[in-house]
Amino acid sequence: MIESQYWKEELQRIAQGLKKVGRPRRWSERAHCVLERDLMVGFFMLRRLIELHKVSRRTSDQILRVFSYKAVGKKVNRLNGHEIWELYDMERERPEQKRPLYVANQFIHAYTSFVARDESRNWSNVFVVSDFDKNDCIWRVPVDEIRRLFLNAASDYPYIARMVFNEKKGDYDIETN
Repeated sequence: MIESQYWKEELQRIAQGLKKVGRPRRWSERAHCVLERDLMVGFFMLRRLIELHKVSRRTSDQILRVFSYKAVGKKVNRLNGHEIWELYDMERERPEQKRPLYVANQFIHAYTSFVARDESRNWSNVFVVSDFDKNDCIWRVPVDEIRRLFLNAASDYPYIARMVFNEKKGDYDIETN
């Protein structure tokens, strides 16, 4: 088991770094790479908190508004994976709803990911796709959705836990509020 307080403090720190600011720092490769790292680590921490029932269903069942772009039929590989405009139909965006574990796995198993900035130079969207989904679609996840999710998880301490022994698994099934 983990002591979730320290993991949640780190999620809080990552979420604060995603906050829109009046005068964002100039783009640098380092800032971009640090953000990609923080997002991947943040989603890994979130997945572990959900798996260990250190957050309630308020977090694990949260609906994230994301967007998908269908693949155009070309096989995605290591040499062309960065060419998202040629691999995916970026003109036809489909709004979708996904739960945190699904989105977390896209980041943890990312085959391709790009962080985009808006006209104010704030981080605005992450284009990400796992190795599993790469030939089906790519996802656009708004940074505001990620921030909202991380802040929610960082302040979510379940106050009810129910454990029922599962004979088949030989272990307990745990449910939280």
